Amino acid sequence: MLNDEDFVRLSLENHLFWARIMKEHAIFIESSMPPTQTQLAVQADRFKQQFERLLAESIRLANGSVSNRSLQSGQFFTRYTEAAEQATQRFTGIEIDSNLTKAAYSIQPSGSLPSAQQTVQAVSGLNQFAMEQIDAFARFKSDLYRMQASCRIFTFLYTSVYEHIFHEARKYMEIITGLQKRDENYNRDFEAFWNQHMSDHAKVMRGLFDPSEAELFNTADSFAKTFDAILQNRSAGRAEEMAATKGLSEFKAATTQEILECKVKSLMSPLFTDHILREAYYYIYLLQA
Repeated sequence: MLNDEDFVRLSLENHLFWARIMKEHAIFIESSMPPTQTQLAVQADRFKQQFERLLAESIRLANGSVSNRSLQSGQFFTRYTEAAEQATQRFTGIEIDSNLTKAAYSIQPSGSLPSAQQTVQAVSGLNQFAMEQIDAFARFKSDLYRMQASCRIFTFLYTSVYEHIFHEARKYMEIITGLQKRDENYNRDFEAFWNQHMSDHAKVMRGLFDPSEAELFNTADSFAKTFDAILQNRSAGRAEEMAATKGLSEFKAATTQEILECKVKSLMSPLFTDHILREAYYYIYLLQA
């Protein structure tokens, strides 16, 4: 059973990562909607605002409560995040609160003092709020997947992406539900989950590069095949998973920088590639635990 310090630390570390991921899912959904789907875009924007609220409170509570290792991992923000947010806001017209990213820069790691009971109670309340928002957002994503898969709507996201981000919401819910119960095994089977998602990322990148970017297409395809092989080989160890994820993270980082510098042709926003880069860093962080 998790003690107060671990409960607070792990809850806030996961919110700092996942709440940002969820708000960006909402941004990607909103930006993908054609003019005929204004109401769905409005719903996505409401979810963005709710997860920004969750992230802001997580940042406030995290100061002095999270590990230095997590702060240095790149899972909460990268050197590209702020510029990627600004560029994506300029491209899409969707308001993105970069002040949250700036605030995250100043989070201080935990010290030696135990968590105050007031903080424990605040984190418990935050977890409850998060679970309500995650559940509602997961249902919204599931609805979008079903509507697009049955040709009732058209959006500019792959149908498989809706399934992908639905499963990420489910994983977030699983983690916070487990933490709320003080369960030490709150993040079960994370390797299988993230190996699949690293494969998905590579395949989506492959499909979103401009056809003229043959070398980048082939690199993404190679990473997809690597992770598919890992998924099929149940005896694959952490060293192989780590090497593949680090390699893919370097590719994502280089792509993000090149998109920001307008050196690569693609249908990816810089926030999208920074988003999946942070997910790779999160997986590396888990593998190193």
